[in-house]
Amino acid sequence: MFDHLQLLDHLSIGIAVIDPELNVVFWNRWLAEHSMIGDRSVKGRSLLDIFPSLATTKLPRQLRQVFENGQPVFLDKKTCDNPFPFYACRSYIKKDLAPMEQTVIIAPLKNSHGTTEQALITVFDISDWINNQQTLLDSKEKMELLSHTDDLTQIPNRRNILDRLAKELRTHRRKKRPMSIAMLDIDHFKKINDDYGHQCGDAILHETAQLMSHLLREYDAVGRYGGEEFLIILPETTSDQSWAICNRLRLSLQDHAYEYKGRKLQLTVSIGIAAKQAAENIVADKLITEADRCLYIAKESGRNRTERRR
Repeated sequence: MFDHLQLLDHLSIGIAVIDPELNVVFWNRWLAEHSMIGDRSVKGRSLLDIFPSLATTKLPRQLRQVFENGQPVFLDKKTCDNPFPFYACRSYIKKDLAPMEQTVIIAPLKNSHGTTEQALITVFDISDWINNQQTLLDSKEKMELLSHTDDLTQIPNRRNILDRLAKELRTHRRKKRPMSIAMLDIDHFKKINDDYGHQCGDAILHETAQLMSHLLREYDAVGRYGGEEFLIILPETTSDQSWAICNRLRLSLQDHAYEYKGRKLQLTVSIGIAAKQAAENIVADKLITEADRCLYIAKESGRNRTERRR
């Protein structure tokens, strides 16, 4: 029959047995390898002498609690952040010595009378699990970002900007505050594609989108609505304020020198604005329809203009 202590030495988890004075009674091979302190050097010594840093953690108090009430204790990152000063296995390979992410269980070892004579400490290295969870979380966030971002312009796509509009409208209706939206369209964009190719058109769209993102206020939002058309959301902005903002934007784009394969290009945009008054209850579709109507007027009036809902 195998010695049960030998079996504990072959486990891929840390196993220690502690007496009521917090002295080490048993120390398995896993703990010896990760602490780089052999069992002969720790037996009979206090955990706090072996690892002085434990005094600043919850572990000693939790150990004494187990001896007092005879109930097991579970320690994770929320309750006690990595009590033992160990390093993750992979950190030795990478040589960056990353702290080991740990889960620790303290269980009472009772005699036949039900008295807790010793405590069993089990240490689990969950570094790989934490790392994998973070990788999955990062991937999820990246996928969510991609699903809400227009591939070409790298600004919010149609669904994203419409969701933002619906949210802003709810807030502004509830708080009875004004807001405006604008529809912006690049003038003669088909001619750009015809004269210089679709790759040039794509570059123009991307550059225009990035310019708008930087020219607008921090709390404004712009998204690609479709083709060469963009939807701009101007929170807490009256009709007069939105016209001033959008006209400055139009002039800035007009003055900007685009460059494609050594050729310098300039373009203009037309903008239609629809403003919601403070107490007005208006739905997103109607606001967009109004902005589209004003955009149509701007184009029919010669383009390179800013028109607003009267």
